[in-house]
Amino acid sequence: ADLARLAVAARAGRGTEAERLWQAARPRLTRIALALGVPAADVPDLVQDALFAAHRALGRFDPGAGSFEAWIGAILVRRARNLARARRRRRRLLGALRILGLPVAPRPAGAFDRLEARLVVERLLGCLSESQREVVALYEIGEMDAGETARALGLTAAGVRSIARDARRRLAAEARGPSGAGWPSVNSVSYQRSE
Repeated sequence: ADLARLAVAARAGRGTEAERLWQAARPRLTRIALALGVPAADVPDLVQDALFAAHRALGRFDPGAGSFEAWIGAILVRRARNLARARRRRRRLLGALRILGLPVAPRPAGAFDRLEARLVVERLLGCLSESQREVVALYEIGEMDAGETARALGLTAAGVRSIARDARRRLAAEARGPSGAGWPSVNSVSYQRSE
């Protein structure tokens, strides 16, 4: 409700409210981007890009059609999909360059260093399908309700809950691992959301 109020005020041209709106939205967008599997080094740029797109489109935000969180979450998901497509195109191009024997510049050393917990979470979320990952990012991590998530992703609320349930089962199975030993740092994956 606070973000929607700020969005309406920002849409009316009040710069202070707009700045407060974008600062308030940034942490949630960051969590969602990380859950979508965006590399940590790319998250700030992706979030900034989503905020800029939301700022440009703020006049089209309709509080009667859904929450601000769902609206801006959908913008972030679209931007993350675009980034993933660009990465795939770049990998194909680099592969073609290697096949042709042309030199390819390596990424800087240490660009993918992560804390162990971050690696565990990325490994777990990596076992999900794209649709499961998007639902987990918005519904579980972004804390949107099923209806908001459904509108953002073009699904039904029942579909969101079903995908989330399947994703939680998959995450729990992956956390236990083939030996059943599991990772102590991921006990929360069996968490059951209540609405």
